[in-house]
Amino acid sequence: MPDATDRAAEAYAKAYQSAIDDVISRYPALARLSSGQAAELLRSIDFEDLIRTNYGMDKALEGLAISFAREVIVSPPPPVTPSGATLEAMLNFEVDAANTQITQTAAEIKKIIMRSIVGRQSEAEFAAALKSETLRPDQINSYVNQNLRSFHRTVELQMAEANPDQLYIWAGPLDDRTSPECVDMIAQGALSQSEWQASYGAYLSSGTHYGCRHTLQMYVQTEQLSTAERAREELGEV
Repeated sequence: MPDATDRAAEAYAKAYQSAIDDVISRYPALARLSSGQAAELLRSIDFEDLIRTNYGMDKALEGLAISFAREVIVSPPPPVTPSGATLEAMLNFEVDAANTQITQTAAEIKKIIMRSIVGRQSEAEFAAALKSETLRPDQINSYVNQNLRSFHRTVELQMAEANPDQLYIWAGPLDDRTSPECVDMIAQGALSQSEWQASYGAYLSSGTHYGCRHTLQMYVQTEQLSTAERAREELGEV
């Protein structure tokens, strides 16, 4: 079942798809112009502003920022947490990466339009070129989702390292998408940071695979162990 991170990444990918579809629909009008007229018109169009405002990428980016911020909210908070300045810097790096992607996409679209007009390509040929030379929506979704979850794991790992006396679980869904490695880690229940590091250190920051939906989480109540019990049942340990 999609969680908040999945929904934020999906909204961003949909906004991106909207931008691509709209650009394709406007190509025939541009293609009727001469190369000189098209070049002059394209120079006057701020594609980045169009993508951000008209196609909703800025709104989607705001949604990403909110989702990033939610990942650092821990209730109840551990005794020691990364400083606000550290978290803000980490958050800004992630949002800046998405911002840079919008800027690069806008420049790439303008370049492909001009090249297609000069080459007198049809709308279908232009659409094929645009889709082959820019990221697909599913790639955008995957990229954003991975960044969101990597950010979450990094923050949680920092908190665990700053609070070695607390216990932690490997938190996340247990379903048909859960990798065998994550099932094994979920089944461990509540361990100290040093115990996690000793047995699963390679996974604590990067996850067990690309797109991993799991992270360390401070153990604060017995209800958190219900998933561990189910994982042990799956492994035949109960």
